[in-house]
Amino acid sequence: MSWALDKVILSPDSALLFRREELPRWGTLFVEIGFGNGDFLLNLASARRDALCVGIEVSLTSLLKATRKVLRGGIDNVKLLNGDGSFLLREFFLPETVDGVFVNFPCPWPKKRHAKRRLINSLFADNLAGALKIGGFFELASDEKWFVDEARGCLLENGALNVGEIQYHQGGLIGTKYEQKWISLGKSIYRLRVTKVSFYRTTSIVDWEEVALDINKEMPKGWRMGKLGFMTNKAGGDDRFKWAFKDAFFGDDGTGLLQVITADDGFQQKFYVRVIPRENSVLIKLDDASTVYRTPAVKGSFKALAEEIEKL
Repeated sequence: MSWALDKVILSPDSALLFRREELPRWGTLFVEIGFGNGDFLLNLASARRDALCVGIEVSLTSLLKATRKVLRGGIDNVKLLNGDGSFLLREFFLPETVDGVFVNFPCPWPKKRHAKRRLINSLFADNLAGALKIGGFFELASDEKWFVDEARGCLLENGALNVGEIQYHQGGLIGTKYEQKWISLGKSIYRLRVTKVSFYRTTSIVDWEEVALDINKEMPKGWRMGKLGFMTNKAGGDDRFKWAFKDAFFGDDGTGLLQVITADDGFQQKFYVRVIPRENSVLIKLDDASTVYRTPAVKGSFKALAEEIEKL
């Protein structure tokens, strides 16, 4: 079954095809952020065969489990994405194409020091407003009222969104594992529904048209591959777009491999850059086993590596 995973999981490399050709096939587009075991998403897809249902999840374990359920069930209107929900709402979907977004029982990160990890903030509200069609909706369900109160305050900051009042004790039309658990324990369920009422523009930071990140630099006199080790733990960037080099590896074929971690508005990517010596130059390219969204931090890491090699 593993050979069929790419039929369900959408990678950065498949984004252009999805953005240009996949959407017109479906009349409706729903997105669930943090789909967990996938039950809500798959039940939604089964109930709405006219809709394309896209799930976003940071957990690779959840991603693979849900993918296997989709393949076993022969469900053809589900696609899955791995990554940050707020970032992917803005970058993966064309503006004003999403009919509905669901977030069911997200981790509230209750401790103050973890507040920045909470999904719903001002940036999320803006990205949501950009992705939704006018008349499109957002639904949030949680067993933590303070979390829903805080989320409502963030969403109210965007004038393109009409934010309803918090509803109590209402079971969803399509239930979830956590909803059933909390109800069985006598906990209250809090729901919030938001509707997009006016146009709102967001600005993408991903370079969708660029095919390659390759940089070919003239090899400095005395340069040798072992010097790549000096890049380990080097970091750079600014408040929004950051990069850091971690481990360096060297192959028997004379090439070097650097592990890179980038963050763009908090969205993290981990990948490898391969450094290949040529007769009078060195080629810096994305390793064949890595796929990335071509963000400012990713491009900045390539530029920084090229500049450091030039200094040697």
